[in-house]
Amino acid sequence: MPLTFFHGHGSPYSWRVWLSLELLGIPYELKVLSFSDKDQLKPEFLAVNPRHQVPAIVHDGFALWESLAILEYLDEIAPAKKLFPGDAKNRARVRRLIHECKSHLDDKGLGPLFQEAYMKPAGEAPDEARISKAREVVIAELGYFAKQLQGHFLAGDAPTAADFALYAEVAYVKRMGATKPVTGLAGTMPKAIADWAARVEALPYFDKTFPPHWRG
Repeated sequence: MPLTFFHGHGSPYSWRVWLSLELLGIPYELKVLSFSDKDQLKPEFLAVNPRHQVPAIVHDGFALWESLAILEYLDEIAPAKKLFPGDAKNRARVRRLIHECKSHLDDKGLGPLFQEAYMKPAGEAPDEARISKAREVVIAELGYFAKQLQGHFLAGDAPTAADFALYAEVAYVKRMGATKPVTGLAGTMPKAIADWAARVEALPYFDKTFPPHWRG
């Protein structure tokens, strides 16, 4: 049976899984959950993932959630291409980059900016000091990851799990910079990261994974 993939448009963690499924060529059935309709809280999805979050997969009756666990599982069942290629050291480096992306760029940078730009109650002013601190983190982390490139991508001339994890976060930098001036992210992208992002966006399967509500 094909793998079933539960996805939510705009989730960076789910996006990395979708890109990975496409890279690996694993057949899947896509099930898109609507956050506005609270599909993630409905009994049929809770039966798959009791933590009510995307991404989640079901493969041969085996349910799995948490994006990094899913990426590692996909890597093990893939017939040819790999998300964690190379020797033990290279694979460890890919895992390290994914953890750094989450712990630093996301948790300390984009997370606070997202909360200030999107989640504040109506009429409540954004915390400028918090925004400034988080923006500094984002700028520093983008510079850090620019130095981590090895060839066209983070681990050579083909994308890996680390590229897809980072790209989903960089996409939010681009989106917030364009649509939320309060974040001050416009114009902060290093050229090396902008060029790398363009290479990810040029992948033949990228367009089908792009959040439809981000278009236009």
